[in-house]
Amino acid sequence: MAAATVLVAGLCVARRAVAVAGPRGAQRRREGNEPAMNDALHRPGHRGRHRAQHYLALLSAADALKVRGASAVTDGNEVAKAQQAAPGGAAPTIFSRILDRSLPADILYEDQQCLVFRDVAPQAPVHFLVIPKKPIPRISQAEEEDQQLLGHLLLVAKKTAKAEGLGDGYRLVINDGKLGAQSVYHLHIHVLGGRQLQWPPG
Repeated sequence: MAAATVLVAGLCVARRAVAVAGPRGAQRRREGNEPAMNDALHRPGHRGRHRAQHYLALLSAADALKVRGASAVTDGNEVAKAQQAAPGGAAPTIFSRILDRSLPADILYEDQQCLVFRDVAPQAPVHFLVIPKKPIPRISQAEEEDQQLLGHLLLVAKKTAKAEGLGDGYRLVINDGKLGAQSVYHLHIHVLGGRQLQWPPG
């Protein structure tokens, strides 16, 4: 019981430290106190070593809290962005800026009709996007004249998946509209693989 109380208290201290200092402040605090920790570790007697070990445990707890906090921000973030995304228009999207090279991307393939690049927030060991160069806002707004282009996107997705070593399978995802969690209104195909994917997707 006493150990649990100490752990909870330590976590509260670590949480306050992270909340006040932020990730960079916590890092600077750790770096600034390294000499003190080293002195404590080498100080004769059990008390000095115990204090240093306790301090290190608090820092580890703070790091764990930062990681969990970052995960919480990421989880569901795509849905939140989809709720706020503009449903297309004259304004350039992040993908149109990648197409005109005003934004960098890890490009895997390009031809006259499409571009393939890695997702900056991968949800699987392999996660890339296939986008048309034609600015189709969403799949539900594709026209009959886009039939060849849409088929081409799927074939490019297949070829790139093979080049990425996804011989055991992968998943293609197209989000459409707010309820489909579309956060960028430029048609894009997610290709995810490299691990066992679950069903239903969510």
